[in-house]
Amino acid sequence: MNKLLVLPLLLLVSACASVGNSDFANSDKARKVIIANITSPEQLVAEYGQPQQIFTKNGEQVYEYRHISVTGIPDGEYTTGARHYKLDYVYVYFDEGILTRVENISRHGKYPPEDIFAPYLKQ
Repeated sequence: MNKLLVLPLLLLVSACASVGNSDFANSDKARKVIIANITSPEQLVAEYGQPQQIFTKNGEQVYEYRHISVTGIPDGEYTTGARHYKLDYVYVYFDEGILTRVENISRHGKYPPEDIFAPYLKQ
């Protein structure tokens, strides 16, 4: 009977928290899917929802999607218990409503990476 309790306990202890659209948890795969299937900003938003932000860079409209996850045993603030992070960003560029390129950034390591999460950590 005690052996049956071990698996649920292990699942509980190896907790994970994430923020952002889970479709972008693998930014390289998401980039390839977008290149193959998306042609306009309207189609992008219909498929993946509203981006975290939209901005202009070098005359092109850029849609930013992200997925950030931390793993370990996070506490209520996700700062002291987490052990590792994975960060995935996808940037989709449009010029006058036409898809021009898609870039992705993926980064992982020991949590917290001060340069990324500093605004969210307790001061």
